[in-house]
Amino acid sequence: MTRPADSYGKVDKFLHWLIALNIGATLIFSPGMASLTDQEKLVQYGDHATSVTSILVLMVVRLVWRLTHPAPALPNTMRPWEKLTAKGTHIGLYALIFCQIGIGILLASTTNVEFKVAPLNLNYTSWQLVSHDFHGALLLAHDIGAAMIAALICLHIAAALKHHFWDKDDVLKRMLPFARP
Repeated sequence: MTRPADSYGKVDKFLHWLIALNIGATLIFSPGMASLTDQEKLVQYGDHATSVTSILVLMVVRLVWRLTHPAPALPNTMRPWEKLTAKGTHIGLYALIFCQIGIGILLASTTNVEFKVAPLNLNYTSWQLVSHDFHGALLLAHDIGAAMIAALICLHIAAALKHHFWDKDDVLKRMLPFARP
């Protein structure tokens, strides 16, 4: 299945929005988990582990898809610095999301409460990849990573809105689920 050179296809849009919703929910509902009681952590850690594991799988699929189905060209009306910023933001998001998941897996291996993806019977805590001594540093890195991802997402949304309302081009429309550029 081919798509027009100036548009994203259904798979692109589906992966984009599914990942966006999952990451958005994760960023909203995850802060403060470390301060929960052990009983609350059993539920929250499991939900978080399941959510993040699905983000990981979707990101791998999206990365493979993107490598085999390049994104449409950016409009010729964009200035070079805008194109560079757009590319850097996308690469930064991919890199930060994968790093965040990696840090999270290391962090989960330092906890006493199971960080378990129940549907897969996958327990990240049991991997014991690093010593509990690294828990504080990994938690800090995880919090900073979440803030950086949130900042890049805000930049991404602001740029899409700028294109739609200020530049009046179709950059936003070509990624909306039911819009046609």
